[in-house]
Amino acid sequence: MASININDAIAVPLNPKNRLSKNDLPTEIREQLSIKLPSLPTPEERQAQTDYQNSIPQTTVIENNGEILAAFGDNGWKTVFSNNDVFGQNLSETEILNIFKNKYGGSLSIRKYSPENAPTMGEIHEMKYGRPLTPKIDYLV
Repeated sequence: MASININDAIAVPLNPKNRLSKNDLPTEIREQLSIKLPSLPTPEERQAQTDYQNSIPQTTVIENNGEILAAFGDNGWKTVFSNNDVFGQNLSETEILNIFKNKYGGSLSIRKYSPENAPTMGEIHEMKYGRPLTPKIDYLV
């Protein structure tokens, strides 16, 4: 690359009118700038994901006066059913349980299960809402 003597340079004022559009760029650069969106999952892929989520054992179930507040999965996921009980993602299970104990006191019930005997997420969701977990929207009509 050759150097340019500053004394030979000409200042060009920059403003939005001087900018190139994407179509003015060489094809190689245009292709690098193009964003490729992932394809949408098929109905079979969405159903397989839902079936998987429904099958995960919930080894800890937290209830208050018989209402399910949260469930902790065998896979490490923590589901809380109310925005009033939101907690930080980096808290340990013990810290989360202490938050619930402090908030709900003696009316709180914490049930622990072995993975083999634990209710699944689908069963917890059905107890909470009367139906298993299903996709929220069907955007592939």
